[in-house]
Amino acid sequence: MLSNLIVTTQRLVVIIDDTAQEKISQQILTQLLKEQGQDEVSTIKALPFSTDLKKWDTFVDFFRKCTRDENKCNAILPSLADLLVYQSVEKIIHFVHTLLLSKQVQRVFLWITPANIVHSRAEYVVAAFEYLADLILHLETNNTLSIVTRKAGGAVTNKRYTYTKNNKEFLVEAIQKTPKTTPAAKADEPTTNTVGTTFKIELNEDELVARNTLKLPYEKTSETTESSIIYTPDAGDDFDAEEEDPDEDLLI
Repeated sequence: MLSNLIVTTQRLVVIIDDTAQEKISQQILTQLLKEQGQDEVSTIKALPFSTDLKKWDTFVDFFRKCTRDENKCNAILPSLADLLVYQSVEKIIHFVHTLLLSKQVQRVFLWITPANIVHSRAEYVVAAFEYLADLILHLETNNTLSIVTRKAGGAVTNKRYTYTKNNKEFLVEAIQKTPKTTPAAKADEPTTNTVGTTFKIELNEDELVARNTLKLPYEKTSETTESSIIYTPDAGDDFDAEEEDPDEDLLI
């Protein structure tokens, strides 16, 4: 049941509604709380939408109603769109914070339908309350929802569900994540790679020619070449003169 997932130890529960159920939001929340054994008279306190919301005393009286009994209560507020008709964002946040400071207030529920909010910075207003929330129930479609839960230790969970709704309850079923798979190779696609390897070991004709003509650095330095000496004769050199006898002065 959906009530098992949102009636928990999390204190500020924000419902983001994309399914246009705002008009019956308080009835839905009351039903979910009853499923968890909460009593509509003693532990469920709902602040109805009316023109009295333009008076701050209305909020003060509701706070006293929530905190005067010994039993801890669940405070259900009007939708954010209705609250913004008469009060500023700052005052609404202040009131929610005041409720959460009371030990007698066990949970606070705030319903938000983004499409109905009339505010110059509606997206930022919604984001502000999502930031404050301990649990965010997002009614995405008429049969899918997601729940983000922030725990005291800092852990955050985000799960998606399918659901069906009848006159008595919300029935939910977790959506299992499918593992990512890589597409299989086509059977008729030729390959030269050996299974389990990441390189090709076969060469085509052009690659063989390129490999055979390639000269590596060590091959270039080890090549032998013929050398020659170029000599330019001086003006005094006489290569045509007869060679003198080296023993001429020995009188032999």
